[in-house]
Amino acid sequence: MESKDIKLIEEQLGIKLPEFYISTMLSYPFSKDSWGAEFSLCNNAKRIIDLNGVFTPEDKSFSIGSDGGEYYYFIKLNGEEKVYIFDLEGSDKHMNIEADSWSEYLIQIKNTHDVLHQEENRELERKENKKWWQFWI
Repeated sequence: MESKDIKLIEEQLGIKLPEFYISTMLSYPFSKDSWGAEFSLCNNAKRIIDLNGVFTPEDKSFSIGSDGGEYYYFIKLNGEEKVYIFDLEGSDKHMNIEADSWSEYLIQIKNTHDVLHQEENRELERKENKKWWQFWI
């Protein structure tokens, strides 16, 4: 993400983003094809603006990504670095804390990406090592 994208988000949503978020997004720690870039810490300005349709500037909250389903992850624009869950379906997880700190959230994303990458590698290995008669793999 570039500075112009940050400015666009701030202008479109009528908010001021916290420095910890801005610095992370300007030196984005995940690859373009990672789980984080697509979901948990979305790296697309238009998508971020769309995700924030659930909040108003008065809410002083900012959606940073989702789980790809009903959970949106957000931060409060009050200086704290906790990450919260906004559940579109209003389950017991609604408004719970997902991570107690920004760095913890980034580690969670990295760990999720690592697990998904390991599963992909296991699946590729399984396909490469299948027996000739295992057509379902």
